[in-house]
Amino acid sequence: MYMMCQIEIDHFKDIDDDIDFCKKLLAEESVFFLPSSCFFAKNMFRIVICNREEKFTEMGTRLDEFCKRHAK
Repeated sequence: MYMMCQIEIDHFKDIDDDIDFCKKLLAEESVFFLPSSCFFAKNMFRIVICNREEKFTEMGTRLDEFCKRHAK
């Protein structure tokens, strides 16, 4: 299962686009998402859900911390 999530780029002080978002998230939080540019879309990312619940919860925590750190 997967889902695409919209990135509100203007809510971030130092994120340029979906590729920048995904690169920084991987570098800072070790969370890997596919940028929607891979699918000819803009400013979204793809989450693949195929892991245990505790891993998914950890991913959510790391994503939340990342977004708070980069928010305007």
